[in-house]
Amino acid sequence: MQLYFFCHHKAGTELIARILDRFAFIFGWNNGSILGLARDVDLTKTAVLFAHTLIGFDLGARPHRGVRLVRDPRDIWLSGYLYHRRCDEAWCTNTDFSRQAPIRFPQVPHSRQHCAEDWKRSYLAGLGGRSYQQNLMALDRDAGLAFELDRYTGWTLEAMAAWRPDPDTIDVRMEDFMADFDGTLTRIVRHCGMEEAMIPAALAVATSGAVAPSLDMNRMSDAQVASDPHIHSRSITKWPDLLSPAQMAMVEDRHGALIQALGYPVGSHPQRCAGGGRARR
Repeated sequence: MQLYFFCHHKAGTELIARILDRFAFIFGWNNGSILGLARDVDLTKTAVLFAHTLIGFDLGARPHRGVRLVRDPRDIWLSGYLYHRRCDEAWCTNTDFSRQAPIRFPQVPHSRQHCAEDWKRSYLAGLGGRSYQQNLMALDRDAGLAFELDRYTGWTLEAMAAWRPDPDTIDVRMEDFMADFDGTLTRIVRHCGMEEAMIPAALAVATSGAVAPSLDMNRMSDAQVASDPHIHSRSITKWPDLLSPAQMAMVEDRHGALIQALGYPVGSHPQRCAGGGRARR
């Protein structure tokens, strides 16, 4: 039986990838990852990471145990905006705007490579002769956030909304990971069928920092946090402090159903959310 890890951009993909790398090293797992639309899976793999959870085959036809990582969509939006302003991902810094088919990565992100050529041409034209990142850097915060929500974050949230419950898959919140790393990872590996005797080793390789830096932010030094390009700050929940009331209303108008479906409170004023919406990891 294979293990499937369903991820979304800025919702734990890098964390899960690093955990799986370490499990491959100590347990001999043979892992794989799919960056774009998954039309099938390599049955020789122990674990498969679906980076954007774009599933083009019948999950029910493949015996598996799955874990889906989710995060408050408002924080996915903010984290995407902040990350895309500074990352060096090839699609984000691409300045090849040729519209001759086939249009592929890095002209478009992996998650959009399956789209129709007309869609890709329209996307490239909409960049106005600047890379995605250059567009974000040229815009003020309000316009930049709107640009991000109309594009990469919007695509991510659409993919999240398209998910259909899978009886063999559990949902794990990034916020829970940050609040209780050991307990959340234990829940994951137990669901994956790991023997109880192996769980301490699984936790140790992810958290101890003896061989490689701990993957738990609570155990990281300030220098380790600052040097990690995938981490903006120790706060996993940023939206109550960084989104204006108008921005909160905009994202909730567009994606409120998804926010609620994932179990997060909806309300354009952060004080209406339990605990003010803050959590740290």
